[in-house]
Amino acid sequence: MDFSLYKILTVDDIPANVWLLKSMLEQSGLQVCSAGNSEEAFTRLKTETIDLILLDVLMPDVNGFELAEQLKNDPEYREIPIIFLTALNEPGDIVKGFQQGGNDFISKPFNKEELIARIRHQLTLLEAKRTIQRQTSELQKTIAGRDALYSVIAHDLRLPMSSLKMTLNVLLLKMEEYQIGEQDIMEMLQTANETTEQ
Repeated sequence: MDFSLYKILTVDDIPANVWLLKSMLEQSGLQVCSAGNSEEAFTRLKTETIDLILLDVLMPDVNGFELAEQLKNDPEYREIPIIFLTALNEPGDIVKGFQQGGNDFISKPFNKEELIARIRHQLTLLEAKRTIQRQTSELQKTIAGRDALYSVIAHDLRLPMSSLKMTLNVLLLKMEEYQIGEQDIMEMLQTANETTEQ
């Protein structure tokens, strides 16, 4: 995967944290944009294509858990993976993060290599999901096309087969009416009639 094609949104109210994350992620070849609060985060989401969100929990006004819940309740943003990046590390906080829709939880201070590995893992899962959705859509179109083709074939075959069957029935009636005695011809007509019926 070419991870440089993906854009990460960091949401943190401390400028030093934002700068540090931006530097580390850009050095690893990722595109990064940032927001200092939930309002800025939604502005970024509306104007840019975001593939993953690194979200601090302890922010004024709307905290990270609340923002994650808002994002997961919005059909436009619910598929974006969220990694909580926070000083909170109690089991209850971690569980709450996952309950609010987080995909991963990293405690500060964090290790750069671990952070990059977890981001890449989430992006790999995201790309796999997008691939499945694309292939499902293509398969549905293929199935719809096949069904339409079968319908056309059935319609196009119905008329000539009905015409052939009618002709054979008329020949059989006429042969019986005039008592034409060729038994082989009668058998062939009867077989052809049965075949067209099938």
